[in-house]
Amino acid sequence: MNDLAQGARTRAGLITASIELFDRDGYERTSLDSVCRAISVTKGALYRHFPSKQALAAAVVEEHFSRWHEERDAVESSGAGPLQTLIDLTHRMSALTATDRTVRVGVRLLFTSELFDLLAGVHFVSLVVMVRDLLGQAVAADEVRPGLDTREEADGIAAAVIGSQALTVITNRGDPADRLTTMWRHRLEHLVPPALRAHVRPTAQVDGNGRPRAAQSGPVMARSSPG
Repeated sequence: MNDLAQGARTRAGLITASIELFDRDGYERTSLDSVCRAISVTKGALYRHFPSKQALAAAVVEEHFSRWHEERDAVESSGAGPLQTLIDLTHRMSALTATDRTVRVGVRLLFTSELFDLLAGVHFVSLVVMVRDLLGQAVAADEVRPGLDTREEADGIAAAVIGSQALTVITNRGDPADRLTTMWRHRLEHLVPPALRAHVRPTAQVDGNGRPRAAQSGPVMARSSPG
């Protein structure tokens, strides 16, 4: 294995180990020594990739960011329209907060006092941009009311989704799917003309394991054809 490949493998191993340790012991109680021991590397090897524990935590949050894009691709591949894609995406990520270690740790790190100023703003802006993009596509597809202020709506939706994720991780209270379903029912009354509301599903569609997934059947808006 060449040095480049070995370096990439070491970096990935450090991130994986830190996710496990941050989840098990918490960010504050996890030391860089324990991360190194987990994959049998020296502190010097770690510092070649991450100059501090904050930098390592930032890499974990980046993995969390990446999951949003991966899940968006998965939902869009189902052929759902942009508004249904947005709804299903928020449900999927909310469910992953409870079941997926990377997402769970990523959300928790965003609300760690040492990291909040460094990471939370970047995450919020990234999510707002994604929501605004999907809302803009929904406007173009005539799925939402004309003249929608996508900037204002994206801010509100992103705030609600982040709040739901935070409640799931920090308090472990309530069902995240129920919270988002309630939010979307209220939002859709404002976003979608009455004649079109029956074609949008505010609830999470689940697979055989009860995990929210992309819409594949049922009353969803079809993606508009070009032209």
